[in-house]
Amino acid sequence: MKSIRSITVGASLTGLAVVTLLTGGCGTEPEPTSVVCTDFRAGADLSESTFGVTGDLQRSYVAFAQAAGDLSAVANGMLRDVGASCRGLAVALGADPQDPRAVGKLAPDTVRAWCKIAAEAFTRVRPQLASRHFAVQIVTPSCNVDTAFQTECESKCRTVASCTEPSPEDRCPDEAREGVCPGICTGTCNGSETAPAQCAGTCSGTCFGTCGEGEESEDCSTGCVCTTACTGACTAKCELPSGGAHCDAPCAGGCSEPMIAQTCSKPLAPPTCVGDVDCQKSCSASSSARAVCPAGSLNVVIDDAARTDPALAQIVGALERTLPPIFLASRGRAKALADGASDLLDSAGHILVRGEELGPMGAACGILIGETGSEARTNLSAALDGSKELAKAVSGDQAGPPPAGP
Repeated sequence: MKSIRSITVGASLTGLAVVTLLTGGCGTEPEPTSVVCTDFRAGADLSESTFGVTGDLQRSYVAFAQAAGDLSAVANGMLRDVGASCRGLAVALGADPQDPRAVGKLAPDTVRAWCKIAAEAFTRVRPQLASRHFAVQIVTPSCNVDTAFQTECESKCRTVASCTEPSPEDRCPDEAREGVCPGICTGTCNGSETAPAQCAGTCSGTCFGTCGEGEESEDCSTGCVCTTACTGACTAKCELPSGGAHCDAPCAGGCSEPMIAQTCSKPLAPPTCVGDVDCQKSCSASSSARAVCPAGSLNVVIDDAARTDPALAQIVGALERTLPPIFLASRGRAKALADGASDLLDSAGHILVRGEELGPMGAACGILIGETGSEARTNLSAALDGSKELAKAVSGDQAGPPPAGP
């Protein structure tokens, strides 16, 4: 299986630079995005910056700047990865590397074009694959929001410092909780390729044991794709039976006892302490952008004989190389981040109209920060549109709707 790559905000990317597909790189330190506002750097820690803004406005302004920088960094990376994957697959399947539909356009339009071209190219070769029992088995990672950052950020948004928020564990929706369950897990038991989970239900990965029930069961001791009930071990998500069961791997969902090392795959419930709403929205957007996505997996299922056919083997290899970022974007992060960018721009409208409180530097930086947030939303929307088109061409609706969360 091939890993679905994680996207985090650990690397620094220039916020306003036009993304150039398949070329260039990035340094280890964020670069200033403007000589007018050198304090703002996409992907940097801006907690010590004030941008010349004072008074109550400072807290929402700094949170707004941080969220715009965080979203810009991850949006640029996602757009680049989706565009490179779409172009790589399209060319590998015979498309013209200089297709006029993708030449001379801005990066978001270029990405949409290459993903459309890749979808068309795949549709042309699909009949060859279908005759060999082709299927794509996808396990999309659940991205864990940075709850520690969010709660610390929100503490600066409060108007009553003595107010105490519920813990991040309590604010996480039940269905989004994942951790070690010392009791009965009533959600899913999530195994991996290196640590399969004991399973007695529907397995999203490879099943080792028995597939099916009663006379319809099949020996799956050497591993198989099981579309019915898997009894044995599962390398991915295993839907537990009604009432739950013990889970020897990370449990996602409910647990009869408090989870150990709990993470959260959806945004936290809104804070209960009264605070600056625009500041709180920015904190939520930043925590989603900083979410860590554990490695998922993608497995191309096809007859063994097909892998010895040079032409088909080339197609399968191209799919395995290029599809992981497509499914991570289409079924993982892009929509939630695009929604966060929209909330951020709504907050920007409230913040940047307060001219007298902004001061000269705050006003100048605000224009740049707002443009960065707008560009992040555009890039995220393009990555989402392009990845969804190609993902649908490859797998249709076989995996159901994308999970909610960052």
